Amino acid sequence: MGWIDLGLAVAAVAAVVLVPGLVVSLLLGARGHVASALSVPAGVTAIVLGAIAAPVLGLSWGIIPVLAATGAIAVIALVLRVMPWFPTSALRSETRMPRAALAALAAAVLVLVVQLLLVIGRPENISQTFDNIFHLNAVRYALDTGSVSPFTIGSMTSAESGGLPFYPSGWHAVVSLVVQLTGVSIPIASNATMILFGAFAWPVSTLLLTRTLIGSSASALIAAAAVAVAIPAFPLLLIEYGVLFPYMMSLSMIAVPLALVITASARRTWSERWPLLVGALGTFPAIAVAHPGGFVALLVFLSVALTVRWLLLLFSDATRRAKLLSSAGAAVYAVAVLAFWYVLRPPADARSWLPTETVGQAIGEVLTGSVWFGPVNIVVSVLVIAGLVVALRRRDATDWMAVGFLLAAGGLYIVVSGLPYWTPRDILTGAWYNNAPRLAAILAIAWVPLAAIGGSRLWELARLAAQRIPRRGVRRAVLAAGVVLVLVVLPQATNMRQAVSSAHGAFATTPQSQLLTSDELALIERLDDEVPEDAVILGSPWTGTALAYAIADRRVVMPHTLMDITEEMSVLLDRLDSARAGASDVCEALDDLGVEYVLDFGTQEVNGGEHPYEGLDRLSTSDAVEKVDEVGDAVLYRVVLCG
Repeated sequence: MGWIDLGLAVAAVAAVVLVPGLVVSLLLGARGHVASALSVPAGVTAIVLGAIAAPVLGLSWGIIPVLAATGAIAVIALVLRVMPWFPTSALRSETRMPRAALAALAAAVLVLVVQLLLVIGRPENISQTFDNIFHLNAVRYALDTGSVSPFTIGSMTSAESGGLPFYPSGWHAVVSLVVQLTGVSIPIASNATMILFGAFAWPVSTLLLTRTLIGSSASALIAAAAVAVAIPAFPLLLIEYGVLFPYMMSLSMIAVPLALVITASARRTWSERWPLLVGALGTFPAIAVAHPGGFVALLVFLSVALTVRWLLLLFSDATRRAKLLSSAGAAVYAVAVLAFWYVLRPPADARSWLPTETVGQAIGEVLTGSVWFGPVNIVVSVLVIAGLVVALRRRDATDWMAVGFLLAAGGLYIVVSGLPYWTPRDILTGAWYNNAPRLAAILAIAWVPLAAIGGSRLWELARLAAQRIPRRGVRRAVLAAGVVLVLVVLPQATNMRQAVSSAHGAFATTPQSQLLTSDELALIERLDDEVPEDAVILGSPWTGTALAYAIADRRVVMPHTLMDITEEMSVLLDRLDSARAGASDVCEALDDLGVEYVLDFGTQEVNGGEHPYEGLDRLSTSDAVEKVDEVGDAVLYRVVLCG
């Protein structure tokens, strides 16, 4: 049933995201590729606005708040449609996508689906990483509390203090909806959501950006589709490292508003610009609530595109008034970007990542497509460098934008990876935790358009060279075989094969898995028969016991590693196994927290950590508990101290 459940979950996540998104996109006048790409962030905007509004309106989280938000947005779209200054045709591509390019896009989606299925291995496998403890349990917390607002989800780590004042909850909102609608497990719903954003949102949006920058050339779009599935840095790196599901979700959508704003900047009248700008602004809640880091990355790319337009205007024969107005607008925009840059930075103690290499090494990685210590990506690097040369020689506005995207994204990666000076590094990359993998991922957005430019030019040269082959059929066969070999076989058999294998290691459940071993998972899956529904379980979250909450739907004292520890928790974590009959303070703590069971998963911790709790390290010889069940070294105890 696992694969059937995953298929059902993928259908559900597509429905809850794409149906509201398509409704809004079509009402705004979008059609074709624009409507398909816009439907993802538009649908997520409806979901996150529903999540924010639900607790304010006294509604429990579910499909009703999403439908209400979709209805409200649809009414706004209908009102805009009747405005004379809002031509609905503005949100339509001026040229049709060639059939070959459409086939390449469909193939890219299929390749990404296969890659992600190979990564997870089994439908119910989880990412065996530190951050996934929070992400899986936050979904369960949303289902239990009836709220997935970014202003409430952080209270899971400390109900008494209110927890984090803001935590990006777009990912958890989508996953929890899938669980509610289908009844599948949280791990399966999470994997299904990963597939939608990694395998659909990413290629569809990045090809829209490529079309916006360089047109609808079949050769360029085929190259873009091939490169979009040949970059280990996105989405696979964010699925393996972290795990950074919310950030991956956010980045998968930012090419859409970027494409719309670039298109709007090229239009001559405001009536042609308004629909595009409204569409772009409508994606901002989706991107920001999915993850602020993705929103700041969007601001970086928007700044590049708008700076190019502004400079071209300044050096054109435009009127003085136009130049002054554009300069004033640029100043206002710059102030807004700086404000967001400062406000959206995480706390200082979360920005403690250090450089990992030299500046020279980081430059080499950017040029060879091998960021975050990956192997040289020959196909991507050749196409990107070729595209860079062509773009610099043509000197078209959108070519300059493509070059600027690489300079901005590459510059940030070089700074975060190699700059040894803390203050300027923190100013420039603090919005991404000063964490190199997060900035490695945004390079994919810059690489794809340049690779498409390079691929189109190399295709022209290949066609000229192939003219020496006299027979037309043979010539076409040779060219087709060359394209498949270079764009598909070579990258998929080398870099992507290694990337998929590496990412699969983060999902595989084995006797040595770093978060949940196969024995520990087997014991958690038996809790439904052994632990009452209203019981609370104590255990070290660092060893994976916290996931009894997400997987077995049993409450745990510590659903995350980074918890605010209360006095009652401290008593149990320090003294439970040594407590004797009559230990009133321990019994009071047990009663206050409702603890009836303890999970002991040994001393192996995620990320090789060491966070021992003295009150839990000698449970096997303690009189305070009795063994209920065990699988290998994983043991479930019942508390008998105060019975």
